[in-house]
This record gives sequence, C-alpha cells and structure tokens, in this order.
Amino acid sequence: YIVTDTVPLGRLRSAFDRGHLTTDQSLEGLVQSLADQVCELCGEEIPEARRKAIPDVRTCVACQEKVETGAQEAAAFGETDPREEVAAVEVEGGLVRKGSWSTNLMALSGTSGEIQSLVTGGKEKEASALVKEMPLEAQAAIVALNPDPEQILSLTAMDEDGKPRYSQEVVSLLPTETIAGMVSVRPDEKVYNTALVKSMTPQTFRRAVEETLDPIDDQRLRGKVSWEWMEAVASINDPNLAAELLRECDIEPLEDALVDRMKGRDMNKAAAGVSVFRFFSGDGAGAVSPGHLVGGGNFGAVLDALYDAVPDLIRLVIRRAWERSVGDDDEVKPEKKPEPKVDEVVDPSTEQDEEMDGDISLWNRGQ
Repeated sequence: YIVTDTVPLGRLRSAFDRGHLTTDQSLEGLVQSLADQVCELCGEEIPEARRKAIPDVRTCVACQEKVETGAQEAAAFGETDPREEVAAVEVEGGLVRKGSWSTNLMALSGTSGEIQSLVTGGKEKEASALVKEMPLEAQAAIVALNPDPEQILSLTAMDEDGKPRYSQEVVSLLPTETIAGMVSVRPDEKVYNTALVKSMTPQTFRRAVEETLDPIDDQRLRGKVSWEWMEAVASINDPNLAAELLRECDIEPLEDALVDRMKGRDMNKAAAGVSVFRFFSGDGAGAVSPGHLVGGGNFGAVLDALYDAVPDLIRLVIRRAWERSVGDDDEVKPEKKPEPKVDEVVDPSTEQDEEMDGDISLWNRGQ
C-alpha cells in the first residue's frame, strides 16, 4: 500500500505496533478510517467532537472558515461571465459597418445632417422619431461618428414630453472609446456624466472599465483611470445600481484604484482600541465608514459613497489594496519629501488627493 500525505504515517505505525494491522483488508480499512479523521485541506486531525457533531465532515474549523470566507469574497464579485463583446464601427470603401449591419456612408451622413437640422430648428421630437426609426446598430454608429455624440444619444430614448434620455440598448452597443469620452466630462473637477453611467448595464460597465485599462501597462496610470471609474460610480447617488455595477467588475481594477492612495497609511494603528485593519475585516460590517479611518477629502467621500452601496466589497478592496501598497513600499522605498516650512500647514490626505488627481484624464488622450 502507498500511504498518502492525508494519513499521518506515525499513526499507521502506532496502529501497527498495537497489532491492529493484521491483514491487507484491515490495513485498507484503517487507512480509510484515518483519512476520514484528518482535514482534507491541511492534514491536521479533526477533533472527535466535531466529527460526531457533523457526520462526514471533511475539514477542520480553521480551514472551513477559510473556505467560507473565500466563497463570500468571491460572491462579492460573482463569477463573472466572459466580457461583453461589441462590434466596432468601421468605415471602409464607402460603407459603414457595425456587426452584421451596414449602410452607405453618404446615406448615413445625409441622415445625420437631417437630424442635426431638426435639432437646430428646435424640433427635437421629430429628430428623436427619426433616430428611433433606425436599427439599433445604426443608432449606435451615428452616435459614435457624430462630433457631438451626447446630443444624438439623448434622442434615442426621448420621452413624449421631449425630455432627453439615453437608450440602454444603444449604450450597450457603443464602442468603449465613445462611452469613456462621454462619461469623462471634467474628471479634473470630479464632474461625470451620471446619466450615462446610470444607462449602462453591469456588463457594459465592466467592458468599458476593462477596455480602457487594457492598453495601459503602467501600474500608476491604471490606478488613476480605475479611480476615475470609481468616482463616476460614486457620483450617481444610487447605491443599488452602484452595487450592481461594481459587483460585475473584477477585483483587480478596483484594487488598482486604491493601491497608490493607500501608501503611507498605517492600517495597523489603533482606533478605539482596535487596529484600523480590523475595522475592514470580514466581520467588521457596520463598524465605521472608511472616510473616518483612511482620511477625508475626495478620497474618503468616494469610498464612503461606495461603502454605502456595497460594504463587503469595499472592505475587501481596501484590505487587499493596503496589503499590495505595503508590498510595493517594501520593494521600492519612496524618495523622502522635504519638510514643509514652519509657516506651512499641510493636510496629508488633501495633499495626496491633489497629487493623484491633478493630472488630466487618460480617457481623453487615446492612451
């Protein structure tokens, strides 16, 4: 017989010494009996009381807690399906194509001009009716190709009272470049197109986030773009929708957004006799909002808004981002900044926000 690592060899030897192993059959039975008494994950013996309380139990208490915690953390994001695929808008040989749909470029240009003339003449309802008559692919194409895509998109679901609205079906067909450019109104001023974010399905939001990050290799730049997406979600003031959008995303982009912002923050310091890191543990629900512990300003405000929407997810993202930031600090020691002058008063959280948010958005730079 080959004794596997799941059965401690010493226990077999002990049984043999006591005369319990007399035949091949008894050896096989004992091996199975001993295997049933040890944790299949760590190999440690499962206490007898636990085996009696839970027949056929296969894990010790410690490993079972790890399994359940891991399942809960995975559930926070869900087992995401393959990324939503959207056909590009292509112009070739006098034709405009989007997926299986195509039309003559001149004809589409003429329709676009007609829509623009109606809007300029104050006939938005007529313009909207003309847009709605077009196939969804055509609507997405004319939005993407228009110099003012927001104006055309606002006609796709205009109501009877003439109130402009975005069609979710059309938004889901738009190229990521068009979506990102429209969401990012004035990111340096924290101004985002909340109506567009609200018009995205969770799948469209995930696609937009991932495809804006795909061409970026630099970790710091990825963090900046990811943070702008988190700011955009926080700006919609809709906790239920925010939760749906964020849970669809992979955890890594959300961590990327916080890694640089968590550097230099001591999560091991005590608050009310408990380490700050403990407040963000799996059982720390409802203890306190992140803004009270990681700093105020825009950083704290965004985290608080997202925490209200999906606390379990944000706690996990904060923990992992901080652990990654500590690892980065261990690898590369940052250059020490000069001490401020005596008459200067510097708020560390504000200083970091300004440093991180001062650069212009990458969304509008085609990077």
